[in-house]
Amino acid sequence: MVFEKCPKCEDQVLDNNYSCPACGYVKSEKAEEKEQHNQPGETNITTENTSKSLQVQGVISIILLAIGVVWFFLTADEYRQRDEINIVALIMFVGGLFWYIITRFRIWREHK
Repeated sequence: MVFEKCPKCEDQVLDNNYSCPACGYVKSEKAEEKEQHNQPGETNITTENTSKSLQVQGVISIILLAIGVVWFFLTADEYRQRDEINIVALIMFVGGLFWYIITRFRIWREHK
């Protein structure tokens, strides 16, 4: 016989029971599926598992990308009149986009 603790009252119950005789806690199917998916050695990808450096780089790259897009569109009329392109805003946008993609790839590789 294999016993496990009830999650509610921590009384010993048989592992094949779906309810605790002491407190009446009913084990749901979703809780059982969650226990089966979280086997030892498996890790879920979360922000807690991602290094602070990569989290900060992801945020900075999105901010850079957003500033580049906003700046590009806010100054579009001014540069259009001079038949030029706001190259600084364009570089910020493209650079932020590539930095974000590279950071996401690095996060994916870290968790693989």
